[in-house]
Amino acid sequence: MKKAYSYIRYSSPQQANGDSFRRQLATTQDFCNKNNYELDHELSIYQELGVSGFKGDQENLRRFVDDCEAGKVKKGSLLIVENLDRLSRQKINVAMRQFLHLLEYVDIYTLQDNKKYSHTDDNSGDNQLLDIMTSLIIMSRAYEESATKQKRLKESWKNKRANIHTKKLTSLIPHWLELSEDKTTFYIKKDRVEIIKYIYQECISGIGVSQLLRYLNNNLDIYPAPTTKSSLWARTSLSRILTDRSVLGEYQQHIGSHPNRSPLGDPVLDYYPQIIDEDTYLKAQIARKNRIVGRGKIGKENFSNLYRGLLKCGFCDGKVEYVDKGNNPSRGGKYLTCSNSKRGGKCSHSKHYKYLPLELMLLHLTTENGFMPKPEAPAELKLRLAKLQGLNQNANNKLNILLDGNFTALPVQNKISELSTDIDKYSSEIKKIEDKILTFRPDYNYDDLYKDVILENDKLKLFSNRINFNSYLFKKIDYAYLIYNFCPFIIFKMKDGGLHTIILDDKYNFGGCSLPNNKDTHKRLNGKAALIDEKIWETQNFFLDLVSSSENIQFEDNKYENILKRLNKLISKLISTQDIEIFDLILIQIKKAHNILSSCQKILESSEG
Repeated sequence: MKKAYSYIRYSSPQQANGDSFRRQLATTQDFCNKNNYELDHELSIYQELGVSGFKGDQENLRRFVDDCEAGKVKKGSLLIVENLDRLSRQKINVAMRQFLHLLEYVDIYTLQDNKKYSHTDDNSGDNQLLDIMTSLIIMSRAYEESATKQKRLKESWKNKRANIHTKKLTSLIPHWLELSEDKTTFYIKKDRVEIIKYIYQECISGIGVSQLLRYLNNNLDIYPAPTTKSSLWARTSLSRILTDRSVLGEYQQHIGSHPNRSPLGDPVLDYYPQIIDEDTYLKAQIARKNRIVGRGKIGKENFSNLYRGLLKCGFCDGKVEYVDKGNNPSRGGKYLTCSNSKRGGKCSHSKHYKYLPLELMLLHLTTENGFMPKPEAPAELKLRLAKLQGLNQNANNKLNILLDGNFTALPVQNKISELSTDIDKYSSEIKKIEDKILTFRPDYNYDDLYKDVILENDKLKLFSNRINFNSYLFKKIDYAYLIYNFCPFIIFKMKDGGLHTIILDDKYNFGGCSLPNNKDTHKRLNGKAALIDEKIWETQNFFLDLVSSSENIQFEDNKYENILKRLNKLISKLISTQDIEIFDLILIQIKKAHNILSSCQKILESSEG
């Protein structure tokens, strides 16, 4: 049997509800049956459903041409279409070129007029000329019809836009509104608007889209889904509510179709009833921009690890992960440990560090160094900055459109000059406000941060506070390494190039962190501070100096290491008991350690001499 291929196209989505596809396929199959052609339904039917032939967006027709050129479609096969306008409704030169190119590979049969077009020599020259003239007339008529329809449609929309405030353009509207029957007025659905106001309020308070989405879907009796198409809230719907300026009453017209859809002109103000004021809208945008969450799985109701995404193993450079062993007093607890070691990788450092003390020391480091400003409703400065940034972006967009076109006309040149002046003015004001914001920073203190990220009773708020804290650390910290050398400490490399450290007694949770200008500060995580703490902190740092001084020395025995172990235990005892007499025992061990180091240094110097 001879091989046949079918190309089926209709342009409007409304035709999908009609009979167009079935009709084209049925007549094609009937022709094949009567004329002994084989039509493979899986491989031989190329289709464009809801695609215009006027715009030339026919991907499957291009695929058929590619298959012809590649030899997948055997030369001399038959392409069946309902009419030539199914192949193209573009300008005659484009459509004819495509038509003749197809005839180099296949014959074309049109079902509507029972006409076969062929490139072979079995037709006379007169017939070929007649075929070409016929096809030219059909293609020309198809283009003219589509061009006329498009012109009428453009005129219709132009007229609608001119009367936009007396009669609304479209019935496709935000779900919190209802359009009157005469299409002149919008009515507000009060219950829907209250939900949207709640969404904005929670966003400004720091709640992220993921958490808010869970909350809404867990309370659908109070916050029903926005449309009847779905019984649940979707992320796209929630994000659109928080970013679409239709809540401000604006309507932005667009031109083109996805994915090349672009704004047409300036937004139409006061088109919809305004349900959110501009300050509230801008506060929500600021809150969204300030929120960064690193990759990885997040629990539904808790954000357990404040170090998430930041901390690496100081021994293998691998990821440090959070481990929750449950609440069993003897074997449970929450820890940080090297992921490589836990999974049998190359790292041999398998120690598990108690999580909570390291978390509290992170709060201490953050508040003592003023890393994190206390979150408040965005100040007037931030709101003014957001408005200026919006105006500046809008002016830049308009300028780019003008520069892409013909800007030789005097009115266009004047508009370009005006926009350039506005952009310079906005940029200058933005710089001034940014400088003012940098000088104004009400920082957290330790107790406030502890309350917000540990004691907060509202689970959703606690979840959000911890994510926001972790997000802010991402803005400040490049990376952090967790190292153990008789006690755990963490080294932080900051975005500004600085270094910070956290040091912690492994047993009694006494430690400290570095400050700028080579200073540091200490803290008891359990219990009240004591007068002796300053001396304990000096002793702890002195001990770490002994540890670091011996890192590159090869000792003949374990005497020095044993002294360091005894020192570490004595310091822990001093922290817990605050017994000043323990200093004498510590001093004895320090002298012994110094003697061993001095002897090793002399041996090293004599060997080098």
